[in-house]
Amino acid sequence: MVRELTIIAATALIAASLAAHSQSTPGQLTYRCVGKDGKKYYGSTVPMPCLGQPIEQLNTSGMVVKRINPESDEKERAAKEAGAKKKREDDAARREAVRRNSALLATYTSAQDIDDARSRALADNQKALKAVELRIDTIKKRQASYDKELEFYKGDNKPPARLQDDIRDAEIDLKAQEDLLAAKKKDIDTINARYDQDKQRYLELTGQDAAGRGRALGMDKGVTVTTKPASTQDERRSEAEAQRRAQQDKYELQRIEAERENARRRAEYERRR
Repeated sequence: MVRELTIIAATALIAASLAAHSQSTPGQLTYRCVGKDGKKYYGSTVPMPCLGQPIEQLNTSGMVVKRINPESDEKERAAKEAGAKKKREDDAARREAVRRNSALLATYTSAQDIDDARSRALADNQKALKAVELRIDTIKKRQASYDKELEFYKGDNKPPARLQDDIRDAEIDLKAQEDLLAAKKKDIDTINARYDQDKQRYLELTGQDAAGRGRALGMDKGVTVTTKPASTQDERRSEAEAQRRAQQDKYELQRIEAERENARRRAEYERRR
């Protein structure tokens, strides 16, 4: 349905253009088509049954001087648009590759620099892992103390609401920290994969001749990329990584607090029933 409407709209535009032309040169043009009903239609302007159909433009001698096929014209227009879109996407991908290559060469002066950066990132991740493991150990100690306290409330003695809330909060905290620990462990693979890619690209770029490096940096296409000194790039990269981890921890704390609040509300609701 949409395709048919598009073709009809295209035909209408063509018809309007042809009609305007026919009005400027009266008596010289005739339009002919075969309608959907199989009948032939003629007119000094495009007949309504011709909309969406192939149209022939005739001169005063009855000779065909132009053929208009809305469907093929629409396909040609769509093909041109698709080609232009692909070219834009290819150009954008190439500019991004040039930017990344330029930034890589501006950030590192040797393959050893990349290995050193990897070591720093892994060391930071290891510190984060130890911090999470310490929080998990602390939570488990809290849980052990709550279990001992529960021993005083056996039989008909119901534990106080405060203790029930503390036990529930500890379970929520433990689950959140265990999830965070798993994410930090997965980060190890992510870090190694990222630096492996950087090192491979660096070795490929520095192993090329001057012409090859020029192409990789967009010099053959006149692409200009502004980069920062290596030290500045490295500092910004470390800062961005630290901000990402801080934001991740912030979201995790917000999630824990939301789960705690929901648990409190459920517990309060149960007590009031």
